Amino acid sequence: MEELFGCLVIAVEQQSSTFSWSDVISTFLSFSAILVTIILWQKERYDRNCPHIQISFELVRSTLACIILRNVSEVPLEVKSLVYNDNFTTQLPEKVQMRLKKMSETNIAIFPGQKWVVSFDVNVFDIVNRFEIQTVEIQYEYCRYGKKKRYKETMQIDFSEYSGILVYISDVDEFKNSVDRLEKTVKRLTTVLEKDGHNGQECN
Repeated sequence: MEELFGCLVIAVEQQSSTFSWSDVISTFLSFSAILVTIILWQKERYDRNCPHIQISFELVRSTLACIILRNVSEVPLEVKSLVYNDNFTTQLPEKVQMRLKKMSETNIAIFPGQKWVVSFDVNVFDIVNRFEIQTVEIQYEYCRYGKKKRYKETMQIDFSEYSGILVYISDVDEFKNSVDRLEKTVKRLTTVLEKDGHNGQECN
């Protein structure tokens, strides 16, 4: 038994002399780096192939309240459902309420870099000043175009948070309207003066 144990010790020592732990650690680190690179590459590839939609509030035509749906991914997507909270939508015009309810089931295709505009058909100042509920909640579902897997998300937009910027926009709009009125007045005066000039010409 002692002889067998002695042979085993000698064999382990011989293996240890030819086996470098620094090589093992170096190989392990290299393998780990390759594995992490592969995982990150797979994740990046997955993200590139996944649809991503962004919903935001924007002013269109100066002060018209609109919701903008943007495709911020690299693949075409399809919006399958848009559901709005009733306590907000019941404050909108009846025709808008009907239009928004129909969006609970829809097929809106949006390609990369493009957007879709949903108008509430009301002035944003009316929402801020007259609406009791000023927060719209949107539950939406979408998928990659032609695919079945759906993504579900929820977005809330509180119009009262925009009251400060709306005051600034109001001042800008007032200035713009004044300039527009002045431009129209100048055009009318120019037209009248041109007519008077033609009428006052002497005939030979």
